[in-house]
Amino acid sequence: MVLDSGVKTPDSLHIDLTTAIERALSLEKWVSSSRERVASETFIRRRTEFDSVAGFCAACPGDDDTIGAVQRLSADERDSFVARTTDFETWAEMKQGAAAEDLVTLQNI
Repeated sequence: MVLDSGVKTPDSLHIDLTTAIERALSLEKWVSSSRERVASETFIRRRTEFDSVAGFCAACPGDDDTIGAVQRLSADERDSFVARTTDFETWAEMKQGAAAEDLVTLQNI
């Protein structure tokens, strides 16, 4: 008889923690350099005044309706837009929030 109660041992906790840290580091690097996706649709709906990433990009004062256009804005202009339309004060804070939410979702916490 095999008992599989899901009990965590110190070794399995260490492996899970190591995996979570590796995902967090790779996700932060991915989010920081992303030109196409910074946040999920769910994140945008929950933490901004927009219903979609496309709506967020369209409302941004950039030259086109893409995340790349948002990222090409001056830091002050981008942070001002984020502060007016989201739960965050800065673009960096918003990206970190999106990365943290994605990590939690990936870890199924």
